[in-house]
Amino acid sequence: VYGDSPAAVRNPATLLPALSRKTHAWTDPAIRDDFPDKLRIAIDRMDAKTRRTTFRVIAKASAASGFEAAVRAGEHLVEQGHAIDEASVTTMARRIAAGEKPYEQSAPDLTGYDVFMKPRQPWERKEA
Repeated sequence: VYGDSPAAVRNPATLLPALSRKTHAWTDPAIRDDFPDKLRIAIDRMDAKTRRTTFRVIAKASAASGFEAAVRAGEHLVEQGHAIDEASVTTMARRIAAGEKPYEQSAPDLTGYDVFMKPRQPWERKEA
């Protein structure tokens, strides 16, 4: 409790180094509620070593860009199906902290290239 506030006031970023050392503390609801849903689910599915690395990566990005930007960056990477690595999280967190919204950019339509990914029939192949 801080001052006259009826609730506990804390900075979730200060818990990240402890979480990277003691990953079993992740089950505490007070900590889990600070993470976006999709990132929380992804962290739940990780093994202890990957979870430890993820908390270290988010802690580094949080120190540089703030906790909110770091966890939003992690969530964006999870939504896109990418691994949570230091370079990606740090870069995305800096962009988010600068005011960019990663959800505004749509992915390019690459369906026109699908024809090149299909194998040709033997009679359609060109001889060298």
